Amino acid sequence: RGLFSGGTLAYESQVIWRDNFEMEVYSNAPLDKHFKMKDSTRSEGDCIIDLGEEEFTVGRPHPMIDNDLRIRRILQEAADPSVAVIMLDVVIGYGAHPDPAAELGEAILKARAAAKKENREVLFVASVTGTEEDPQSLSRTTEMLQSVGVHVLKSNAMASRLAGYLIS
Repeated sequence: RGLFSGGTLAYESQVIWRDNFEMEVYSNAPLDKHFKMKDSTRSEGDCIIDLGEEEFTVGRPHPMIDNDLRIRRILQEAADPSVAVIMLDVVIGYGAHPDPAAELGEAILKARAAAKKENREVLFVASVTGTEEDPQSLSRTTEMLQSVGVHVLKSNAMASRLAGYLIS
């Protein structure tokens, strides 16, 4: 499951999963209308959800600013016994959440603990988009995510490939 804060990286991941792994990728913002999710609040199969789509942002802050929706979705997806990998994009910089790794890291630890109680493991793969000069710091954000067991790759494309390999 891919839980993205915006459309550009969600779209890129769909292309990589489809073209490199011949996956049928469902989404609320699909490449092909035949793979449109029936209900964006309930995942189906291999899917990538753009939480920055208007259906999720009307009346609430964008997920780059507010992690609440993504945190709830991480816990929901990790509770699904069919889920083995959850992929995230983390965008830092001015105008983004001041410390996304802290909030996401806490949710990831909870999700992993819940899966472990069921004798399952959920792997987390992410990319961090930003620079060392951003207020959140690329290295600090990356290190915080890695400290809770997230496989952080240098680009969204690399993270998409790793997630694809893990589930194929």
